[in-house]
Amino acid sequence: MRCMLIDDDIPTVEALRRIVNWEEFGITEVQAAHNIQDAKQLFGQAEPDLIICDIEMPRGSGIDMIQWARDRQYEGGFIFLTCHESFSFASKAISYDADSYLVKPLDKQELEAALRKSMDTLKNKIMMGEYSKMGQAWLKNQDLLERSFWSEVLTAAISPRIQLIQSEVQKRELPVSVQADYRLLLISVPRSQIEREWDESIFHYALSNLVSEILSSQVSGGRIIAYQVDKVFYNAVLAESRVDRKWLEASAGEIIRLSRHYLKCTATCYFSEGAAISGLSQLKAELEQADESNLIFRGRVHLPNEPFHVDLTERYTLDTELFTLLFVQKEKAQIVNRLKKELELLTSRNKLDSATLHAIREDLLQVVYSLLSRHHIQAHRLFADELSQQLAQDAESSVFDFMKWAQALTEKTVDSIREVLQSEGVVERAKRFIQDHYTQDLSREDVAASVYLTADYLAKVFKNGTGQTVKEYLNDCRIRAAKQMLLESTASIGEIAMDTGFDTISYFSTVFKKWTGETPAAYRAKHKAAL
Repeated sequence: MRCMLIDDDIPTVEALRRIVNWEEFGITEVQAAHNIQDAKQLFGQAEPDLIICDIEMPRGSGIDMIQWARDRQYEGGFIFLTCHESFSFASKAISYDADSYLVKPLDKQELEAALRKSMDTLKNKIMMGEYSKMGQAWLKNQDLLERSFWSEVLTAAISPRIQLIQSEVQKRELPVSVQADYRLLLISVPRSQIEREWDESIFHYALSNLVSEILSSQVSGGRIIAYQVDKVFYNAVLAESRVDRKWLEASAGEIIRLSRHYLKCTATCYFSEGAAISGLSQLKAELEQADESNLIFRGRVHLPNEPFHVDLTERYTLDTELFTLLFVQKEKAQIVNRLKKELELLTSRNKLDSATLHAIREDLLQVVYSLLSRHHIQAHRLFADELSQQLAQDAESSVFDFMKWAQALTEKTVDSIREVLQSEGVVERAKRFIQDHYTQDLSREDVAASVYLTADYLAKVFKNGTGQTVKEYLNDCRIRAAKQMLLESTASIGEIAMDTGFDTISYFSTVFKKWTGETPAAYRAKHKAAL
């Protein structure tokens, strides 16, 4: 295969030539151009299979290049390079079917991952015999109009009444029969089931293209609707009941297989029974609900009226005594591994459903909150960071997401308890927080929150560790800073009081005299004169 590098920065081109083992990706020839004009000339001489192109160049942008190439039916791979992350550039790149969008300075692993993805996509196109044709149906105006119509039907934006639907079909001049029955195929890929290297928008486009190619012989592109709900990518496919059911089911299996092979993700397919067009929005909601409750039957084709066979004859209960002991012993690895084994065992026996996973989560939280309370740690502050909140929100979406949350929960819980037991570490962190924030209006509760402890417990630990109360240590920090400012600056007494965190000059003067035996003015006059 042939690759073309386009970048006005010659060192970047040479670096790309040098750092990549091109033969590893099946690329035997690498050409280089330093502007769009030269690139077009090379393109005319020998069309490359892959183009790696900088976006921002003085004599024509990378967007101009991909638009020019796509206008000439170029179906090869395209990787963009840029110095700035820009939504407008990214969205344009996606609209012209770019494979990847990399930000400089380039990371070798990210570049190689992008190359691998482009090569896999090219091989897939070649395998399907559509290398020079892929994407044509997707861009046809008729398909766009029909896709918009079906999207509104599925979301009930068009009222599910036959007369209103018929009116919309006539108004838009669509080849849609409102009298026919339709079977709905829902293809689902949770974000957690795809590789982290994927840009979400590009992945969604790639998945839709793959689905369209597999179904194109029987289902038009206008009847394949790509959408996203929270962190789940969906493709809804509308097939008239006359479409052979066995072929459709086999195609769904092929979608799952090729998604795993080329997109490196786990897709799941759900079928509905045939239904009138007015009932499709309800069917879509039912299939989405089935997908939401599906924890252990991923990567399969699910036919209508075949519910998940979960054995709930005996409800599972987490051994809270055992997990409490493991937390007390601070056995982080054992906690996570034991949870993993328990979930794997439940999965293998078809005993894990959403209610069971929810119960396990609640029992584990009960163990954690009880231990944190015993050590005077405030759980709502410990887990208030954005990452903890997001992991907790996703915890019941899948077994994978649950284990990510459980591992983070375990790490924070055990580490926090260990720090509390090593009171010196807690005191040092509290002191550092005071030193960093003494200019602010700090309370004892603020300092306690910084180390996730209750105020009373911190006060006890702090006094034992420093011989001072939190308030005394805070004032000590403020007075030391004030003394330095009195000697080294010309700021007024009032300004220094405000800059060191005191509310009023009178209170500042009272505390200052208590700490030094002198008023601020006397201290400045006496000690500045001595300098």
